[in-house]
Amino acid sequence: MSDEKKIAVVVQRCGKNIIAGAEVYALKLAEAIAKNNRQIEIFTSQSDDYILWNNNLPEKEYLQIEDRQILIRRFPISHSRLKIMFAIIKRINNLLYNKLNPIYNFLSPILDYIFLRTQGPWCPKLWLYLKENSDQYSLIIIKSYLYSSSYFTIQKTYKKVNILFIVTAHNEPEFNFNFVNKMINYSKFIGFVSNAEKEFCYSTKPNTKEKPFLILPPGFNEELDLNDTLQKKVQDISRKKFFLSIGRIDKNKNIDFIFKNTPQNCLVVFVGDLKMDIPKDNRFLYLGRVNEQEKKQLMQTAIALLMVSKLEAYSIVTAEAIKYKCLVLALKGCEPVEELIKHYGGHITDENNYSKVMEELWEERFIFDRSTIKSDLIVQEKSFLKNATQILNLA
Repeated sequence: MSDEKKIAVVVQRCGKNIIAGAEVYALKLAEAIAKNNRQIEIFTSQSDDYILWNNNLPEKEYLQIEDRQILIRRFPISHSRLKIMFAIIKRINNLLYNKLNPIYNFLSPILDYIFLRTQGPWCPKLWLYLKENSDQYSLIIIKSYLYSSSYFTIQKTYKKVNILFIVTAHNEPEFNFNFVNKMINYSKFIGFVSNAEKEFCYSTKPNTKEKPFLILPPGFNEELDLNDTLQKKVQDISRKKFFLSIGRIDKNKNIDFIFKNTPQNCLVVFVGDLKMDIPKDNRFLYLGRVNEQEKKQLMQTAIALLMVSKLEAYSIVTAEAIKYKCLVLALKGCEPVEELIKHYGGHITDENNYSKVMEELWEERFIFDRSTIKSDLIVQEKSFLKNATQILNLA
């Protein structure tokens, strides 16, 4: 048996049926590392829901990757998200940080602890296991800054094992809190998913400049499951004119903007997890979840993918649309999305003109040449296997 040390990836949730960005990224990165003949384990909670923080998933799950297995170790969550307390502490932290910063700095150890505890997932057995078994690992990879599992794993293990912290920074108030500074300071290496994220971190967290860094953008699924079939409703929609929105239907994703700005004669098809009500309106159709074949079909037949979120460190769905030569109509104000469009193709417009551009596309008064989209280039440049090669040089 090899005495080679293992690599650990820590993420708040993980499973084949969990399709959120950070969670998919962690799983695909682990698969790429396994394909390089390294032992890799994923550490996560037993939850399949980031609001409820339940314990629905099994403690252990093995995934077969070629001739290797990936072990997903899941740890129980002590309590669900404490919604009321979380909302209160979030407001207190923001108020003190912005208005009474010296007081926030003095109280931040306890304020940040309460924030992380109430946010969740609170699974102390996860970080205690890694602390007690740190000698088995050469590198711990942390995906995302926001969660207690990320912070406390770094805090408990950084003196014993090297940490690669893939920040996944957003321009949101929580990124200002002091626990983020500690995560950066404790980490040996910093990972960014885009150059835009790196520049944002350098401007808001100058201590990131002191750390060696890697640019580790999400890659793509290497192949589609040929057993996937197209639902009849997807086939029917593909024969119509429609705009497409893919991802979590959530206020944090600025979906309200689509509801308010879609012209009367247009149709927008929504795909993803439903976290808010969609208006009962002939302009909007909710399809639910789709498989990879269906997503490809929808992207290749849509007039455009509507990308309106402003809180992204990277946008996997934007990259996938570019891969399939689907026009991305992006709302100005999200630098990582704009970085992708400027480099590979698409269209960026501001809030005042978004509805007008949608109408012009619908009525074919604005014709976008999809052949100008650099789909081959983005596939070549964005690869989990390339990321794995960079990471293995650290471990």
